[in-house]
Amino acid sequence: MSALSWSELRRRVTRLGACLDVVVRSDPEVCGLSGPDFHLSLHHGGQGDCTVGDLSLVDCPNELVLIEFERWMLGAGHQLES
Repeated sequence: MSALSWSELRRRVTRLGACLDVVVRSDPEVCGLSGPDFHLSLHHGGQGDCTVGDLSLVDCPNELVLIEFERWMLGAGHQLES
């Protein structure tokens, strides 16, 4: 797994937010998005967390959290833009 830079992670979360039609929270330390049945946050220090359906990842590496969140999105029928 190649580590993405903080700016790359933020761009990826922004794309996910656009796919889900939600506004992305973004500040210098944390970025994330949330909706009625999901929550995703990534921290500049490299740890993130998400809660989607019956999946909960807390204090996991940011990239792993994103991978699992994208897997959930695909399983839930959302389209991912590359």
